[in-house]
Amino acid sequence: MDLPWGFEIKLPNNFDTSLAGRKNKRSLADWEGLGLTLVDGRPLSNSGLAAGEKVGLLMLAGANGPAFVTTKNFDVIYGYNAAESYGLAIAHLSDRLRGGQPFVTPWPTDDPGIARAERRELQTLLAARGHDIGDIDGMLGEKSRVAIKHEQSRLGQMVNGRGGLKILQALRAGQ
Repeated sequence: MDLPWGFEIKLPNNFDTSLAGRKNKRSLADWEGLGLTLVDGRPLSNSGLAAGEKVGLLMLAGANGPAFVTTKNFDVIYGYNAAESYGLAIAHLSDRLRGGQPFVTPWPTDDPGIARAERRELQTLLAARGHDIGDIDGMLGEKSRVAIKHEQSRLGQMVNGRGGLKILQALRAGQ
């Protein structure tokens, strides 16, 4: 079976980002019913996957960055190194090596990414505020993203779960 790892998609305006998550699998038809399309605007049903195929929604850069539906083959890559950014990098590299195109949606630049030491600091600040983020390891997994979303909401920031410089600076300032 020739199942891709996933592919880039386009979100509708005002999409409920709380539905995102690699583990929050829905059928391709369900996602299409929520307004997701292929990145070129065509229906997800044109992807080559079966309408009943269960896929997750990956949004590593929040609602303003590229978004992807991911199949069980992405989960296999993730199983090797439990970091979604690593999984996406390897999956995209494999596409590019076979002649695939770059992502269409640019990564947001208004909230720079942070280094691993800063991600550990962010996790420490979140834990100090009572959030269960699991191990403080610099890997922003599901628990960290849930905590980030909570703090972003509290601070009046865009709620996207992205562990970037904006949330880190706000928490450093004791906001």
